[in-house]
Amino acid sequence: MNIKIVENNITVDELKKLAEVFYVNMIKGVVDIQREIIAFGGEYHVDANMVLMENGSEQKDVWGFNINFDEPKDSWVEYNSLINIRPAVGNRKMEVQDENIRKKMKKIINSKII
Repeated sequence: MNIKIVENNITVDELKKLAEVFYVNMIKGVVDIQREIIAFGGEYHVDANMVLMENGSEQKDVWGFNINFDEPKDSWVEYNSLINIRPAVGNRKMEVQDENIRKKMKKIINSKII
């Protein structure tokens, strides 16, 4: 499984290389908004989700997203993933609906990609 946990930084070129395995112009990711780490890669978000769980993250803190390399950096994050469907916490759709969570996600994602 080609999944990389990023605690510090990763370059766009490294991400694009990792993306070549499945999607080329897009990469899936899962961010732990508590620990401020990201797992990038895999065919499905659940793959990266499981890697984070195995490395100490808690499900309540992880949210899935995509990076679309064809979009400008200020709008390349897509907040959609099946792992985001959590009716018990008010997220009834694949898209992250809580604006505060989206802001945390974006801040962490943009701080890790250089």
